[in-house]
Amino acid sequence: MSKQIVALGKPAVSTEKYPDRQVKKLFCGIDIGAETLAIAVMEVDHPWVQREFANTVAGHKALLNWLGKMKAPVRVSLEATGIYSMDLALALDATEFVEVAVLNPKRVHDFARTLRRSKTDSADAQVLAEFSLRMPFAAWQKPSQSALALRAISRHLEALVVQQRREGNRLHAAERSLATPRCVIADLKRSLAGVDRAHREAAP
Repeated sequence: MSKQIVALGKPAVSTEKYPDRQVKKLFCGIDIGAETLAIAVMEVDHPWVQREFANTVAGHKALLNWLGKMKAPVRVSLEATGIYSMDLALALDATEFVEVAVLNPKRVHDFARTLRRSKTDSADAQVLAEFSLRMPFAAWQKPSQSALALRAISRHLEALVVQQRREGNRLHAAERSLATPRCVIADLKRSLAGVDRAHREAAP
């Protein structure tokens, strides 16, 4: 009969499927940028392992494949950075051998000061990995589907407001210039009307 282990608060992992996952535990920090993810992975009494991945859906998949090859439960810490961290947190949370914490940046900053580390992407990732090892771990709770949908709608509405303001400013400037052809003004009015309509339709 195969044994079952409970790793990092996730459902029991079969040792038949992952025969090495009960032997070691990894601690991972991810420093999130708009375009890239700086990764630092540590195992107690072993050298650091560091990589970079694109902060895209494909990059997230590549990161999870890379972590999976290490054949160990992984405890991941990352900072809450709004739109840049949510999709990654969701991907990590959905992975069987990963437990993820999404941390307040101030808490991480205070912890980093105790380590007296210089600030670089790789150093920040190491700080986050050490946070996973040294500090009490509170696993991230995935928002409900309704909360995620509301968040997406809110972001869309904010973008539309910015677009409304931009189109309105362009129309105002064009109408003040005697050199602007009537066809350009008409086109700007249609564009602004389209954005206004999209905003009304998107509003809950």
